[in-house]
Parts: sequence; C-alpha cells; structure tokens
Amino acid sequence: MTGRLLGVLLAAGLFAAACTSDAVDAPAGDSAAPTTSPSAATDGEQPDTPTSQDPGAEPSSDADEDTAAEDANADVDDDSSSEASEQERQRIEEERRRREAEEQQRRREADGAQTAALERFSDCGPLLDYVHANAAQIVGPWGLGDGFGIEGDVIEEGAIAVDEAASGDFPSLQAGVDYSTSNVQEAGIDEPDVLKTDGERIVFASEKRVHVVDVTGAEPELVASLTLGDHWGSRLLLHGDRVLVFASRWDVIVPFERDADGALEALPVVPEPDWGPTTEVVEIDLAGSTPSIVRRLSIEGNYVSARMTEGVVRIVTSSRPRAIGWAVPGAADLAAQEQATQTNREIAAATTVDHWLPRYKLSDSASATLVYGRLVHCDRVWAPAHYSGPGTLSVTTIDIADDGLAASLDTTSIMSDGSTVYASPEHLYVTTTRWFNWHTQPEGPDDGTLAESEIHMFDTADALSSPYVGSATVTGTVLNQYSMSSHEGHLRIATTTVPPWRFEGEPDSESLVTVFAVDADGLWEVGQIGGLGIGERIFAVRYLGDIAAVVTFRQTDPLYIIDLADPASPTVRGELKIHGYSAYLHPVGEDRLLGVGQDADEEGRTLGTQVSLFDIADLDRPERIAQWTAPGGRSQVEFDALAFLYWPPTGLAVLPMNQYPSDENGGDSPFLGAVALTTVHDELSELARFSHADPPLRKCRESREITVRPDGTEEVGPFERYCWYDVDYEARVAGSAVIGGRLYIASNKALESVELGSTERVSLLRWAD
Repeated sequence: MTGRLLGVLLAAGLFAAACTSDAVDAPAGDSAAPTTSPSAATDGEQPDTPTSQDPGAEPSSDADEDTAAEDANADVDDDSSSEASEQERQRIEEERRRREAEEQQRRREADGAQTAALERFSDCGPLLDYVHANAAQIVGPWGLGDGFGIEGDVIEEGAIAVDEAASGDFPSLQAGVDYSTSNVQEAGIDEPDVLKTDGERIVFASEKRVHVVDVTGAEPELVASLTLGDHWGSRLLLHGDRVLVFASRWDVIVPFERDADGALEALPVVPEPDWGPTTEVVEIDLAGSTPSIVRRLSIEGNYVSARMTEGVVRIVTSSRPRAIGWAVPGAADLAAQEQATQTNREIAAATTVDHWLPRYKLSDSASATLVYGRLVHCDRVWAPAHYSGPGTLSVTTIDIADDGLAASLDTTSIMSDGSTVYASPEHLYVTTTRWFNWHTQPEGPDDGTLAESEIHMFDTADALSSPYVGSATVTGTVLNQYSMSSHEGHLRIATTTVPPWRFEGEPDSESLVTVFAVDADGLWEVGQIGGLGIGERIFAVRYLGDIAAVVTFRQTDPLYIIDLADPASPTVRGELKIHGYSAYLHPVGEDRLLGVGQDADEEGRTLGTQVSLFDIADLDRPERIAQWTAPGGRSQVEFDALAFLYWPPTGLAVLPMNQYPSDENGGDSPFLGAVALTTVHDELSELARFSHADPPLRKCRESREITVRPDGTEEVGPFERYCWYDVDYEARVAGSAVIGGRLYIASNKALESVELGSTERVSLLRWAD
C-alpha cells in the first residue's frame, strides 16, 4: 500500500487518497501498456542507468589531471595569504569538488562498479507480463514448490535519580544517562526489542502478552498485561505513549477485491484465501490509565525487521504468492508430474497481479476490518535485471508520531527476497542471497559457483516514503546486520564465500570486506580486501569509524583489524588468534572491545560461553587482556545483540546465559538466567547471577542389559543409570535495563529489580498466569 493507496474511509478519515486500482471498491486490474522504466531515486525522476563509458567522450589524460592539481595547489597557496578574496576561495572549493566528482566518475567507469540497477514497472500490465514469463520457467508439478530457490545486533548519582523518580518529577530523565536504551547498532535509529523503557515505565513482550510496568515507585508496579493473540517472536518499539508490537502469526488475509454485493469478482483463476506467514503490527495506547490495544495492521508475508527514526517506522517484509490453487500430480509416475506441470503453467498464465503482490489489512481494537487491499501499487515495484524468484521484498513507511497506524502507508517493493536489514541515518539496506533456479543454474561441487549477496538501498530522508535508490551485488553471504556499516559516504560489507547450496566454510572459503561509494544514483564498488580466514567463515563484525574488527572461526579465532581509512585500499593491520570465537563485539571504552562467544579446544569443539576483553590501541598488535568463561554455557547475545546490556557509567555488562553441566550424571544443576560482569580496570570478573527459575528437578532412570542365550539361560548385566534435569525454560532471561540506581532483569516468568551497586535483589514481580 502506498501513500496514495486508500481513500478516506469510515468517517474517521484514517488514510490519504490512493490510486483507484488499489481501493477496496475499485477494479482488480490495471490495463496500461506493458512498459518498464529504469530505477529511480524518486517518483518524479527516473534517471537512466549510468553506462560504463560514453563512446563519444574524450578520455582525460593523467597529464591534464596533474596540471589541474598543480593549478589547484597554486590557488590554495594564494588562498592562504591574507589578501585572498572570498570569491577566490569559493572558486577553489568549486574546483576541488568538480575534480572529486570527475575522479569518482572515472573510477566508476574504470571499475564498472555499479551492479544490478533495477527496472521499475510503469503499471500493472508490464508487471504481470514479467511474472507470467518467469513463472512459466519455474513452475513445476507442485506449483512453485519445486525449484523455488533459496533465501536465502556513579552509583550514588543513580540512586539520587531513583529518589527523584519516586517523587514523580521526571524532567531530568535522559536516555543513556538516567536509563539505558536498547543495544541498537546505530545511535538514533531504534530497533524492535523485547524490552523498552522511557525511564518511567518498562514495556516487556512475554510470549503472547505485553506487560506494562510503572517503575517510578519504591517497587515496580504492574499496570497492565495485554494478550496479543496467537503470535510468536514479539518485538516492541516505544514512541511517547504509543507502543508498536511486531509479531508473526499464521493467518489469512482476504486476497482479492470484492464487488458491491460482497462477492469475489470473476477472475480467470478462482482465488483461494490461503493461510500463511503474516506480519502483524499491534498498536497499544499508553496514554490512559489503562493501556489498551487500538489497532492491528496485518501484512502478508514474513516479518524481516523494522527501524524507527523520530517516529517514522519502516517495516521490512518478505512475501510469496500463496493464493494460487495449483494442481498436484494424481500419481507418482513421471507422466502425472508432466501433466500437472503443464496444468500449472496454464494456471500461472491466467493469474492476475493480485495473485502475486502482498496484501494488507487494518483492523480496530475489536479486530473488525477497517480497510484492506493491495500493499503496493504496481508503479512502486522494481525487478532485478536477472530473475530473483517469485518473492516480493517490501519496505512500508509509516509516520506514527501523530496518528499511529492510522497514518497513511507508503510501500516500495522489489521482486526479490530479503533477509538482513541495516539502517544508516540516510538509507535503509536490505540484503539477500541471490536466488537460484535449480532447473537451469549449474550445480555441483566442482563448478566453481559461489553464492552472491544482493544489496538493495532505499532512501530514508523523507518521513513519508522510502524510495528505491539502487542495488549492488557482492560475492559471498552476509552473516547479520553488523556485517554492514555506513561511514562518510561509503557502505562497508563483510561476506564469506560459499557455494550456493552450503552455508558453512569450505576448505578454500575466504571472507571479504567490500567498500561501496554511496550517492544519489546508487552503490559503486571502490575497494575490497579478501583472503580473510581461509577455510573459515565470519562469526562477528564490528565497525569503529575507519576500523573494522572481523572474527572468523573454524578451529581458532582470528580477530582481524582492518584499516578502512582509504576506502579504495582496505588493509589488514593486525591479527590475533585465540581458541574459540566471538559472535558479538561491543566497544567498551577507548581502544577496548568486548567479545561474547564460545570457548573451544584445539580441534574447534566449543566448550561454553566465553567473554574476552581486547586491547586494540595498537592496530598492528591487538591482544586479549582479560577472559571469563562459563563451561557449558550459551548466551543469547551470540545470536541477538539486543540481548546485551552495557552501562558505561559503571562498566557493567549483562548477558542472558543458559548453562548446562557437562556431565548430567554429576551434581551440578543447570543455570537459566543472566550474568553481570564488570569491565573496569581492564579486568573481567563476575559480579552476580540472576535467575527466576525454580530449583530444577533431577530425574534418573536405571536399566540393565539381559542377554538370553539359545539354551534359555540368561546373562544379567549391571545396572546403568542415566539422569537429567527438568529445566524451567520460561525462566530464561530475555532482556535487561538500567533505570536510575537499579538494574531490571526480565524473563517470561518475572521482572526482577536489584541495586546497581550491591546487586542485591529489591523486588521480584511475577507475571500473572
């Protein structure tokens, strides 16, 4: 659905006017001429895709460039004198900018670096032609289910803050000063998390419920627990008195337009409302005395991620056509499969745009539908030059600051999948492993084929839209969002080379860091360094300005320090090898880096949670200066950076951890909870452990083997005993926060508050059943 998508409905006037083909009472199809237009940064302009070289252009010589540089230097010398005029300084600056632009263009033309500029559909006609032509090539005896392809982060002062909160005076509360915020990748760009706080209240997503807690008093007080429904994977954004809950569910959205009588319109292929993965965004109002659900937005497809900047939310979803009634083979023989394939080609040829593009539905607090329709208009859909499968990647923009989900929606879509999201202050990037059609693509261990990652860039300067800007392709696969970083006009991305059918390191695999220049026309490769971790894969990446720290692992953990000061020539400055690996890296002060991951033996077998403190002051000689381990442990931080809490005023690090005894027949019981570590004085030591689990029950079973001989005699073996623990999985810690002088630990069972200095428990608030 775009910002033009919907007419004013239901007297409340929730949405802005939209294209008539997308309104609920409009015809299902568009009939404009089947033409496409090049990708563009804005709706108003559609610039041509830059070519590698204008054949009629006269190439500039190095001598000309040297002469221009000498002239510019002479001008600079003149400018440095006290008699230089303002006009002369402006002329010099303009000349410098012109030469930089020319050099950038020359580099682009020499490298041929922009890749995969996408084509924009002018309307629904050419879009339908596109999907029909490609569907005929990939459809099989089970529809799109065969050959579908792959899809593929001061204690006394704190106590005073708590006293002020208890009095109800909150003007001094500041994020990062009086209370912690989510461990987001980029400052100012919020990410959905299981726990959010504004210093006065905590909002926590626990399974299918959301708990709102007042933390301004002597002890936390539960204000409300709201039931969301049949969801999984709930995450939150908090903006003022508005909460958005992002969750996934198995649902069905009415897939096609209905006529005035409510009947489905006559279509060549009978629509089949089909259950499938659905993204649901639930809006909760905290303004009143009792928090309440006010709206629900359902979007067809998988929830990928979301970002929020100053009340503007961008939701990334990935959908696949699921309302097509495919034929299936009537028997197991080849002839039946061929017949089903032919029938499915005919079905695919008769489909409409509404069979392929995702739908949405907006409901009120009682789940009554307010409006529904196609999520994106045809002229806001792009397609790669090479076919990338029948999936649709969508970025939906909502300015929730005033009207929440009632605000107009704007969606931009690409005919591709999407799996990893990174956002900078200016752009949103979505990557995916390049799609392969196994019917036509070469495969096999010796053909040299490597997986590639596609990067799609969207402009986020406008609060009301996120237009597509450009794309690029890079060799290898992306680990997570921390593999990417934007810095001074460049995008840096780390990847590992693997065959398209494998996701682990191969004997000859390597990791790369590639640098792209970013401008209004797209992405341009300007530099790359490879050869990192031969035979290994990336486990963690962290960018620190002009520096990148990259961890690869197979048996040992090489920590590479890469200098990116010159984007065109990245270089490895230092390398450190230790046992185990870091799966998450976090800066904890000047020249210090904290790594959370796994310890390992010499063969690479993991042994349990390991936290390492690295000194990277000397880029050429990084060293580990402290280490803490928990044998048999595993931390959620390894997979979710948002689970990590670092509080700079006291050097406190908190990480959820589940620890299981190495020998279950021994006396050690499992631990489910969180561990608090201190990082002061370049040391790593355990301060406290927090757990909401009931004492575990240890169960044992004894058995023995009895051998019966042919003559009927028996040989009775000794009793063997096997023991295990019944683990209270609800007690696993999901989130934590610092507010004033207290640390709050949240699990699906309870919210615990402890004194930040002594780490002694103040209260334990158990969620109601």
